[in-house]
Amino acid sequence: MACPPDRAAPRGFLSFDAHRGRTAVVLLVAFVYMLAIRTRNITEIFELLGDQILYWNMALRPWYEQPLGGGPSSAGGTTIGPAFIWTMWGIRHLVGPWTTYLPHAGGIGLSIIQSVADVLFLAAIWTRFDSLALALATTLFLATGPEDMSLSASIWNPPLAVAFVKISMAFVMSNERGKSLWKDAAATAAAVLAVQVHSSAIFFAAPAIVSLIGRDVLAGRRAQAVRVACALAAVILLLEAPYLIDRALHMEKRASPAIVVASVSYTITHPATLRLGAAYGALANACQALLIRPWTFAWFGLLLAAAAVAAAITMRSELSLLGATVLPLGAVVLGFSFWQQAFQHYWYMTMMPSVALTFGLALTAWKRAAMPSAAIFLAAVVAAQPARFRDAQVINRLPTYGVLVRGSQEIRRRTAEIRSIDIEFPVEPSTQKHYVYERVLHGRVTPTAAFAATIHRSGEVEFRRVSH
Repeated sequence: MACPPDRAAPRGFLSFDAHRGRTAVVLLVAFVYMLAIRTRNITEIFELLGDQILYWNMALRPWYEQPLGGGPSSAGGTTIGPAFIWTMWGIRHLVGPWTTYLPHAGGIGLSIIQSVADVLFLAAIWTRFDSLALALATTLFLATGPEDMSLSASIWNPPLAVAFVKISMAFVMSNERGKSLWKDAAATAAAVLAVQVHSSAIFFAAPAIVSLIGRDVLAGRRAQAVRVACALAAVILLLEAPYLIDRALHMEKRASPAIVVASVSYTITHPATLRLGAAYGALANACQALLIRPWTFAWFGLLLAAAAVAAAITMRSELSLLGATVLPLGAVVLGFSFWQQAFQHYWYMTMMPSVALTFGLALTAWKRAAMPSAAIFLAAVVAAQPARFRDAQVINRLPTYGVLVRGSQEIRRRTAEIRSIDIEFPVEPSTQKHYVYERVLHGRVTPTAAFAATIHRSGEVEFRRVSH
């Protein structure tokens, strides 16, 4: 039964700690399921586009060539920390050997991290609200969104940021009434790493971290609030130290997101262009694309607002939970209201854990109906699994990845250098047809090689002699 945070629920058969053996089995099965649905067929349909090639190239470099500061950002400048690049470098070393360092190792590694985060998220909800149905429904609702499943099996930074957000939320939920300073520190660390990975996570991190301090301030525990504030500031400074050192050493590098700065500056100087309505509409549309897909609802914006109000009422005595759920939604709407260009759905991926838990808590806000509501929520999410999985298999994928890899491997097995590689099947413009052969398998494409090769749709390779 899901209960408000200020009222403990009775421990029963499905309680988190009532049957530790069953608990371990549930969490293990959840991990295996999440990992399986994310990585199924990844060796055949992995998305190998320009971004994936860029990041995997960086991961293949030695440690001393990895950035100390931020990585590349699509908004201009750099991210505010190297967490994503170093995570990919670690995946290259831990998962790469099992895949002969082929790029899909990155997708497998990120899927593992995402699935671990799912288990922590599930366990935290189960523990805090004493409802396995609510925990499973919320976690599945979030993790089996087609966009999340497909992008988690790719090499891209938003899914890793989502994983850190889920980990941060798990520590917030497991630290009832702020009894553990180290859990507050861990929640802050995960939130900061999420921001390092993708800047949009700032709209989660800022309210989440501030609420950890505000919780003690509102409770009249001023000395404790000071201790928490000092500890969290130390965590932030420690994690941002590499970035700050890099900025001090390379003052000439542009680090600020030029596109964002320009948009915010324009809005400040032209207050009438503030786009609160458009920003909320973009959030609602993103929720449908990231959580509800393949279905849509014309009135979803109203449903989201109602869920936020119901969850806020339910959690009114728990500022830290509000800071991880409802408050980030307000922050992202306010933040993006300064944006003067088109909105992209993936910018809101880091908000989806907060949205999912907000809906879960709203559905179980009425204590008398909490248990059946959670069961209905779970049944609906489970019923949607086949459709969501089918959708995930056809978005953000390169259907000819496996053919390209097998052909490249065959060419490398036969020769260490080739004049050129032609392919009989279509790929995206940013997919470099020589990449696997040249960068991953260490073959050479040279104008003096005696043979050229063609990879057919079947994966078979045809060689032809080329005259000099």
